[in-house]
Amino acid sequence: MEKETLTSLVNNPDELIKKVSDEKVKKTSDIQNYIKQFDPKSHDVHDKTKRQDKQIVDESNNIQLINVARLSIPMQKRIVNLAASFLCANPIRLKSAPETEIEKKLLNLIEKVWIDLKLRYDSQEIARLMMSETEVAELWYVENAEADYWDDTELSGTSFKMRMRILANSKGDTLYPVYNAAGDMIAFGREYKTQISGTTDTQEHFDLYTDANIYMNKKVNGVWSTETKPNVIKKIPIVYYDQKHPEWHDVQEMIDRFEKSISNHADTNDYYGSPMVKVKGEIKGFAKKGESGKVLELDAGAEAEYMTWDQSPESVKLEQTNLRSLILDFTDTPDISFDNMKGMGTFSGFALKMLFMAAHLKASQKEETFGKSIQRRINLIKATLITFKQAILKQGASLDVYPEFDYFLPKDDQAMIDLLVTATGNKAIMSKKSAISLNPLVTNSDIEYEQLKNEEKQESTLDSNF
Repeated sequence: MEKETLTSLVNNPDELIKKVSDEKVKKTSDIQNYIKQFDPKSHDVHDKTKRQDKQIVDESNNIQLINVARLSIPMQKRIVNLAASFLCANPIRLKSAPETEIEKKLLNLIEKVWIDLKLRYDSQEIARLMMSETEVAELWYVENAEADYWDDTELSGTSFKMRMRILANSKGDTLYPVYNAAGDMIAFGREYKTQISGTTDTQEHFDLYTDANIYMNKKVNGVWSTETKPNVIKKIPIVYYDQKHPEWHDVQEMIDRFEKSISNHADTNDYYGSPMVKVKGEIKGFAKKGESGKVLELDAGAEAEYMTWDQSPESVKLEQTNLRSLILDFTDTPDISFDNMKGMGTFSGFALKMLFMAAHLKASQKEETFGKSIQRRINLIKATLITFKQAILKQGASLDVYPEFDYFLPKDDQAMIDLLVTATGNKAIMSKKSAISLNPLVTNSDIEYEQLKNEEKQESTLDSNF
C-alpha cells in the first residue's frame, strides 16, 4: 500500500479499517488460536465436544455421565518462558562510544529513559508475547513530567517525559502494520475498545500512526469522529515485533497427543487402580471395613481372587517419555527439570555451554529479528529526546547506540577462578578487601578489613618478641 492511498482514507474510518485489515498478513483468528494454545485451561483436552464424558447405563436403564480425566500440560509456556529467558533474562546492554560532550549527555538521557521505564523487564515480557502470539508492539508517547524529573541532566526544566505501553492481542489490541511495496512500514493501525464510564458498554477506537500525523478515531452512537494530531518526532511512534509462528508450532500435534495419553492413562488408573475381587460361586459373608484378619466366607466350591490388570503400562510410559523428549528437542528447549539435572553431577563451565548450546543458538537466531526491533526502540528514544531540546541535542544526533545481548548461562565461579589462577601462574587474583566484601557473613567490609589488619599487626608484633 502506498502512503497516498492510506492518507486518502483517514476521514473514512470504516474504509480505512477495511483497507488495513485486507493488507494484514497475520490472521487475527490464528493469533487467538495461539493464545488459546498458550493457556493450558483452553487446550482441546478440556473441550467436552472433543473429549466427551462417558455414558453409563445403570440397572434401571438410566444414563449417567461419568467425567473423564482432562489433564493439560503447560508445555507451550515452558517452551516460551525458557526461550525468552535465554534471550532477555540478562539485561540488554546499551553499547556506544560517544566522542563529544553532547553525545555523552544524550547517551545518559537514553540510559535514564531505559532505567526509569524498566525496559529491562518489559523486554522479557515483549519477548514472551512475540514468541507466543507472534506479534506485539510498543506504543511510545509523551506526557507531562514532574518538576524535578530531568534535574542534573541536559533536559533540566523540560516539562515532558517519555512513556511506553505494550500492545498485544491478549491485551485487547488488534494490530495493523502497514507496509509499502518495498517492505517499509509507512503506518501502523491499532483497533481496540474502551469501557464507557459508569456503564458496561464499550466504545470502539481505531488509531492510525504515521510519520506526519496521528489519527485518533472513535465511534460514538454509531458515528465515527476523527482527531488529528501532528507527529512532532517525525517517526512512527511504534516498535513492532513479529515472527511467523509461535515457538511450539512444529510440535503442537505432539503436545495434543501427550495430553491425550496422560488423560487416558489417568482414566485407566481410575478404573483399575483400586483392587477388585472376582468371586466364582456364592458368598456367605463379608468382612467388615477396618477388621483385622479379614475373612471372606464362601460356599463350598466357590472361588475368590483379585482382578489384576494384565496389560503392562510400559508402552504408555515409553510413548509419554518419547513425546516429552521430542517436544523439548525439536523446540531447542533444555530439560532443566530436577530429576534430569540431579543425575548429571557437577558441570564444568564448558559442559554447561554444551548443555545449553541449542538454546543459545536459538537465542542467536531470535536476536536477528528481535534485536532489530530493540534497535528501532533505541533510535525512537533518541529521536524523541532530541525534540525536547532540539537546539542543543541535535548536535548529538550522530551518536550510535546499539543493543548487546548476553544470553543466560549458569555461572561456574570455581571454574573461572581456577582458570584465572592458572593464567597468572598460581598468583593471587583478588585482594583481601575484595574477598571480604563478597563474604555473606560480613555486614561492613571496611570495618572487617581494618580489624583483620589490626589482628595481623598484633600477631606480627607477638612473633617478633619471641
